[in-house]
Amino acid sequence: MASSILLGSPSDRLPLRAAGEALLQAVRRARRPGLGWLAGALYPGLYLNLVLVHALLGLVERTTGIVLPGAGDPKLLITLFAPQYLVHLLPDESPFLLVVVLALLLPLLVALARLVVGLAKVLDPELWRRRGAAPPYVVEAGIVPEARAVEPFPLLGPAWRAGRGLGAASLGLWSMLVVLLLGAGFVLIGPAVMLLRLTGLESASALLAGLLVAPLAVLFLYAAVLMVVNQLALHSLAHNQRGVASAITHAWRLARGAPRSTLRVTLLDIALSLAVLGTEALLVVGLGSLPSLRVALLVALYGFAGVTRAGLWARAYRALGGLSAADAVPGL
Repeated sequence: MASSILLGSPSDRLPLRAAGEALLQAVRRARRPGLGWLAGALYPGLYLNLVLVHALLGLVERTTGIVLPGAGDPKLLITLFAPQYLVHLLPDESPFLLVVVLALLLPLLVALARLVVGLAKVLDPELWRRRGAAPPYVVEAGIVPEARAVEPFPLLGPAWRAGRGLGAASLGLWSMLVVLLLGAGFVLIGPAVMLLRLTGLESASALLAGLLVAPLAVLFLYAAVLMVVNQLALHSLAHNQRGVASAITHAWRLARGAPRSTLRVTLLDIALSLAVLGTEALLVVGLGSLPSLRVALLVALYGFAGVTRAGLWARAYRALGGLSAADAVPGL
């Protein structure tokens, strides 16, 4: 049974063989170095669910004063909006000052979000297969809309132009995910924290850990589902421009309509993340005495992985039944 779920069948939208081929195609397209890797370095990964839950627990810990297992730096919540590199720019001393800094960074965050959603749009596999008139950003990228055309590497300029008008919506999508995660954390963790506060048992760490095992497990699972929905919603937003709520609803319907296929793509994405983490560890150990080279190679690694991930989910979006306004389907 487990084997059939993993491998799939010819009737599935994405059996494992097809999903693996989609990943290989994404790797082939991303393997050539270029400025498109800068956009790829911004592309969100599934590992963010772990970072965000740790940050959420850290926020609860700092607010209530109760030591929570697995709590991290609350500033890491920013990693859903922008690369983790920006975390070091945020102050620790004052929540008000943090809000001010985020407000000042808002134009930058919108610009980064525009690059990400533009990359998702440029990597749509149907753009280079479809005959006829191509969108402007496809022409600018040098994509010839003919059958069997070779997909070129996405350039930074076309990705930027493809995301025109979508930066704020893309940032809004990620903001909505943070709100959903915070709401889930309040519902799942809030009762246990309030119970300990009311009974004066904040210092009973063993009791706290016992009360939080099940809620934390559910919260991590919920965060993982949110990040999968985020991947599909990002591509839905890029193609249809129907708003944040519509993109999330569309993504959930795609995932729910083919849960096993979605799971296979998710497992391949996790495998990609593990490979990146392993390579990152080797670079950190091997280039410890060359920090500048190490940073450059790490950015290139993140960029390659981001473009690959975006290409994988672009193909998954289409295979799961996702449509584009360019498909001229009534109602889109």
